[in-house]
Amino acid sequence: MTTVSLFKDGRFCHVVAGPDTYVIKPTLANWEGQWAEGRYDDSWWFYGGQARQRPACPVVAEGLTLCGVRPGSNIAIEGQQYECTEGGDVELSFQYPGTYEITVTRWPYLDGSYTIENPPPAE
Repeated sequence: MTTVSLFKDGRFCHVVAGPDTYVIKPTLANWEGQWAEGRYDDSWWFYGGQARQRPACPVVAEGLTLCGVRPGSNIAIEGQQYECTEGGDVELSFQYPGTYEITVTRWPYLDGSYTIENPPPAE
């Protein structure tokens, strides 16, 4: 029994396991992407001819600023998507005080998840 993981454009797609003759060889003969022997998941990508762990999101949250956002990132605030084409440090502003869940997505990095507290105005 052999196990291979299938990747398309570097992204993990599926794991296939079974006998070489009846499952693996026919699957790989028809697969139009990359593959690696072994069982991987979406925390891996295929790059430079091998499966590699995706790097951690490099963004750091400091107060109401996301520091080090990569160009082309997508920032989701409470599910609302914002494209960040320029990258750099992103100043966040919110209409209301409260706690906000932020997700930063930029392939091939793993998604970064942040909880940002927007304090009430000083009196």
